[in-house]
Amino acid sequence: MFHRDKPLFSRPVLAVIIVASTLAVWLLNLTDPKTVLEQPNIRSWQTSSDIPVYWVAQDTWSGSDKVEMTLVFHGESQYSALTKATWELLTGPTLPLSTATINQRLTPLAAKAESHFAAQQQTLQISFSNQPQYLSATMKVLDTWLNQTQFKYSALQNRARNNAPDSASQQLLMQLWPEYDTSDTANSPLTTAMLEQHLANIKQSVSHIIVAGALTESAQSQLQTALDQLTQTMAHRATHSSLANASEPQTKVLGNHDLQALYGAIALTPLQSVTDWLALQIWAKDSLERQKQQLHSNIGQWRLHLSPWQPYVTWQLQAAQSVLAADASTPAPESSWILPNTLPSYQDSKAFSDLKAQLLAQLANLSQNPTWWSAIGSRVAYPDSPLDLATFAEHYSEAANSFTMSQYQAAIDRLLVISSRQEVLVKL
Repeated sequence: MFHRDKPLFSRPVLAVIIVASTLAVWLLNLTDPKTVLEQPNIRSWQTSSDIPVYWVAQDTWSGSDKVEMTLVFHGESQYSALTKATWELLTGPTLPLSTATINQRLTPLAAKAESHFAAQQQTLQISFSNQPQYLSATMKVLDTWLNQTQFKYSALQNRARNNAPDSASQQLLMQLWPEYDTSDTANSPLTTAMLEQHLANIKQSVSHIIVAGALTESAQSQLQTALDQLTQTMAHRATHSSLANASEPQTKVLGNHDLQALYGAIALTPLQSVTDWLALQIWAKDSLERQKQQLHSNIGQWRLHLSPWQPYVTWQLQAAQSVLAADASTPAPESSWILPNTLPSYQDSKAFSDLKAQLLAQLANLSQNPTWWSAIGSRVAYPDSPLDLATFAEHYSEAANSFTMSQYQAAIDRLLVISSRQEVLVKL
């Protein structure tokens, strides 16, 4: 065997090698491509009724006239069915002495309004122009809409005839929160007076307002004055009552024929950082892909409900009847749940890296859009929570670029309340 008493390299040569290696690693880090995401400026103020307003702006929007505004409400969960009806009918013919809808009035002003209902939160999202003449006219219409609301009996009757209850979604939430009740109006028909009174109650539970877009000093001042007027009948309420999560997994079956759809839900622990949010994005995307493969379906969706007091996730998958019918030997799945630690993103570094790259590419585009920032500020980064909007904006670029597989695994292990998982199988 060959032996050598002297070192392979002399000390001067070894020193050169060490320095060269260090420089190589440093240069590699410098040339490692990073997606630099836009960091917006965030300003805040309060309306005369003490409702917090957060304005998101960035330099790239300076030539755009698009502004997004979201009003966030927290109606009490014990009146969920009444709240849902109120929110669905609000964008109908509710202007005083008129059968026009809010969007029929807003369209000529280059504006649009949308209402969104969820069990824990309701939002009104308004898109409008920052041009002074349009901004002023839009705010006047919104003031009439929300402060002089008149629900119409004919719209209420049309809803009663045409509205089919989503039994599976209601059942799923009642399983996730055993105290949750979706039947608060079952024993008493709705009236316009009930809707108007309930809207007045919901307006006393405004969390905050998000504004995203370019505003000149004059437009900002104009908007501040208009929001004082718009929120004159509203009040700020920061807290929200929570319901106890289910303590063990459960599956309910609706119907007894062919499988039509699978619904699922699971509770989360509150988000503490941008890393938690990133982990949920990758987990949801990977889970949906695996679920669709398992069910041979191309139709499915996940929704992340990320309130700071009681976050949860829901998903829905449509069964592919043509595939199942063609292969009678393939049994219909009795669960849509996929263990997180069996997902490719959790087990395989390349799968994780690919999903991270996709997420970064999406963020590069989404972060340029005021609509996305309005959604982040109203559905993800809440005031007075560990992950508020300023924290998200400051850290999301660096957090996304440096996000590692071990961070992802740790976040998923901590965030998911596995014992709360619930499912509903629809067999009609």
